[in-house]
Amino acid sequence: MEDSILDFTTNLAILHRQFQRAMNQLLEADKMPVNITEFYLLVLISETRQLNQRRAAWTMAVDEGLMARMVHHLVELELIQKETDPRDRRNRRLQLTPAGQELVQQAITVLHDWWQQATPNQSDFDYAVITAQLQRLSSRVLQKQQANTH
Repeated sequence: MEDSILDFTTNLAILHRQFQRAMNQLLEADKMPVNITEFYLLVLISETRQLNQRRAAWTMAVDEGLMARMVHHLVELELIQKETDPRDRRNRRLQLTPAGQELVQQAITVLHDWWQQATPNQSDFDYAVITAQLQRLSSRVLQKQQANTH
């Protein structure tokens, strides 16, 4: 019996783990001072206005302790800065520094190279279509998760 959802899940997990391992090795080889999870955080910050530490932890599905350690590390590296949210002084808003923006651009180049090598040659592989579908799934999962936590 063919189970396309199981196949999708398995292949997504394989791609995710292989990508993480390769990116960690490439980031290390390129002497970038971050791991893949910190890179994900930097990208999330670069793509999200007014992102706070708590929301970043929730979006990335990591506990707040790990998020605090990552933020502390990235602040020490002067890749991000955090400021108190004037609307809610309990929250810390995260912003990239110019050095953080530069590192994100370098790492994105590495990311593009990896995916270009992973993409089958002479194929009609369309990342835009897959991305749109994955964004719909991600949005739905995040909305359901948010509804369950409130």
